[in-house]
Amino acid sequence: MLFSQELQDSVHRQFLKTQSSLGLGGGEILSRLDGCEGGRRTALEFFYSTMPSSDLGDYDFSLYLSYVDFGLFLREHSPWSSRIPENIFLNYVLYYRINNEKIEDCRKIFYDTLKDRIAGKSMKEAALEVNVWCAEHVTYQATDERTASPLAVLKSSYGRCGEESTLVVTAMRSVGIPARQVYTPRWAHCDDNHAWVEVWCDGEWYFLGACEPEPVLNRGWFTEAAARSMLMDSKSFLPLPGEEVIATDGQTMILNELGRYAEARRFTVSVVNPGPLAGVTVQFELLNGAEFSPIASVVTGETGRAGVTLGLGSVHIHAVKDGRFAEAFADTAETDGITVDFSRAVQAEPDTQEDFCFHAPKDSTRNMIQLTPEQKELRKSVIGGAEQKRRQYIKDFYQKEKAETLAAKFSRPQDVLDLLKAAEGNFEELYAFLSMDFDAENRELQLKMLQSLPKKDFRDIGADLLAEHFTHSLKYRADYPEKIFVPYLLCPRAHYEQLTPYSKLLTSLLDEQTANAFRRQPKRVWDYVSRFQSPPERDSERLAGTPAGILRSGQANEMGRKVLFTAICRTLGIPARISPIDLSVQYYQNEKFHIVPESAKEPCGKSTLTLLGGTENWSYLHNWTIAVLKDGAYQSLELTDSVWENGKLALTLAPGSYRLITSSRTPNGNQFARKYCLRLSDGETKELTVSLCRTRITDLLLDIPLPSFQLFSDQKEPVPADAVIGGKTAALIWLEEGREPTEHILNEFMEAKDALSTLGCELIFLVRDQRAWDNETFVKACRTIPGVRVYYSDFSETAVAMARRMFVDPEKLPLTVIARGTRGIYACSGYNVGIADLLMKIISAAD
Repeated sequence: MLFSQELQDSVHRQFLKTQSSLGLGGGEILSRLDGCEGGRRTALEFFYSTMPSSDLGDYDFSLYLSYVDFGLFLREHSPWSSRIPENIFLNYVLYYRINNEKIEDCRKIFYDTLKDRIAGKSMKEAALEVNVWCAEHVTYQATDERTASPLAVLKSSYGRCGEESTLVVTAMRSVGIPARQVYTPRWAHCDDNHAWVEVWCDGEWYFLGACEPEPVLNRGWFTEAAARSMLMDSKSFLPLPGEEVIATDGQTMILNELGRYAEARRFTVSVVNPGPLAGVTVQFELLNGAEFSPIASVVTGETGRAGVTLGLGSVHIHAVKDGRFAEAFADTAETDGITVDFSRAVQAEPDTQEDFCFHAPKDSTRNMIQLTPEQKELRKSVIGGAEQKRRQYIKDFYQKEKAETLAAKFSRPQDVLDLLKAAEGNFEELYAFLSMDFDAENRELQLKMLQSLPKKDFRDIGADLLAEHFTHSLKYRADYPEKIFVPYLLCPRAHYEQLTPYSKLLTSLLDEQTANAFRRQPKRVWDYVSRFQSPPERDSERLAGTPAGILRSGQANEMGRKVLFTAICRTLGIPARISPIDLSVQYYQNEKFHIVPESAKEPCGKSTLTLLGGTENWSYLHNWTIAVLKDGAYQSLELTDSVWENGKLALTLAPGSYRLITSSRTPNGNQFARKYCLRLSDGETKELTVSLCRTRITDLLLDIPLPSFQLFSDQKEPVPADAVIGGKTAALIWLEEGREPTEHILNEFMEAKDALSTLGCELIFLVRDQRAWDNETFVKACRTIPGVRVYYSDFSETAVAMARRMFVDPEKLPLTVIARGTRGIYACSGYNVGIADLLMKIISAAD
């Protein structure tokens, strides 16, 4: 028996509870399940009792059966399967989904590639080896929030951390190693987030950086950052003993893994009105990217309490029920709970301004594993070898001769070449589409269609999908100007949904009478799609579903309905979009876009808000954001591309309540912020002067133990860094001589040479090798600035590690670290005007 009777009974009971929500295809699913027995039946019932609505419609029963059959093969043939508890196996080997990636039948592909490579290895050794293989094919590169499938990531040879970790988890599961993705929704100490991998080996969970080979487990560049985290999560589909469930997403349980990484405590919010109040959604939020971002959401029970394990730092509480909300701040380093008086809850905040400070957890050296010299050499060798293999792997992606021949047929050949290069391993699909003959007058339009898509789509979109949508859309080309036709009708993408063909299907489903009625009154399309609803137990916030899948299952969440609305409109020749600013659905008619109210409560009309920001360098999602209030919760607008001119920014917004936040983050991770609340009425024009909270020099100081590292003298003799610093205050600067911005910082130091000489601070230039002395600016700086010392360093070992340790960007040089003995008190990477003056102020303040 593959699974215990207890597990089979538990899964079957859960399936019986959820089978009524299988949607329009439920009858066929039940019929096909009747043909399955034993472990097959249990595994499929497990899938169908936990999957979201989108997966019911987007993928066929046969795909899930393939996952089940291969998983059961691993259960019987994996060398370590007998050691894996069945609930761990079902959750983290058998299960088909990891993130919000497209599901493809890929497990056997990975298994066949990796089985010989890990033969005879222990679980830990095999996990490390699988990660090396992944690094030989994929490296990090920032992309948009849609998660490409593991096969698509392999095709492109790069991905963001969420895609790298999805790839590694897939590879691990494919060889029978339980694995899961761990995510910190937002870091507390910097404006970013991160995902990595945990593997279960011989009874314990271990972590590793995806596509980042290490000689041992429980090591990664993010170790110190994770020790300052406020929360991190993973997913489960069966209860796991000892795991803290902090939320659910449909049938998916969100687990809190913080205790493995950081100092933490159980923090409880008690909601009273004046007695305990049940049914209140309590959002635990971090200030990150100048916005309050929810990291956990818990509904109060009969006791009126909502609790979660958090790191030791500031948290913002947003408690909401029935469109009313109350807010509070707390510092979990100082208290394990607060009480929120919901009798003072409001539907909207009055026009106010408030300043506040948000504290990040303090630095910690938890989970720091120091490598031996031998392990460091092995690590360096493996990373170098993996990168060399990856370069070899991708060298044939781009076919230069074919690309240039095709590009010559277009008026902008360089655009074609750039696009085909960006396709990476998907070159043949885009080449095939651009080679198709839709008549000479439409050739340039093929290129414009592709350019209307996000760059990530170049890596995994198919030629057939493009051709179907292109052919269908051509009939409406003459109806609209190109600036409307291309992005809002010809483009097949609405948001971040998985792309599938839909124009033929929708055309066949909509009779001519209905189609004409929709064309006359596009608002009626929203009435039509509003009938598609996801049962709460199937509603996954991060999976929208495709138009075809929604029609097959009869179920959709809010974003799914918006995607379907856009698809129907475009199929009928009505330009439509999901606004990137506020995610409202809009259609184009009578030479302008119209917002479709998604409910009777939504306001119509427009208002104008002009922000006056002085001389500040404003950057959205860095030092300012604005959010609109909807149903008692704030939703940040997407204004990343907004451009301030002469200290002003004019915004056209819907009437409503808004919250604007400005934030200044100090090197120690703390933030000084200012909150503005305001109400905009229909047709109102309003001005708002905004500014940042100013920080003191002492707020910039850190106190972080520095890792030991080695430098080399002129005679190539190794010298410990702490011996070079000698217990004094020193400024260590990793230079990239001959390149900007190193040239700028050296010139600033030379101009400040007299002031630097009076500080009593050691100035230490670090360069890669003797070739630095060939650079005129470097030589001049060494001769001009009194007391400068020069040492040599392997930047891959020292600069990157030091930047990570001091929580600054490791990819930007020059890197400057001010150290007092063996402790770091300030760091910065890259260049800002006036950096020499700032460093002198930092050194003076530290004395």
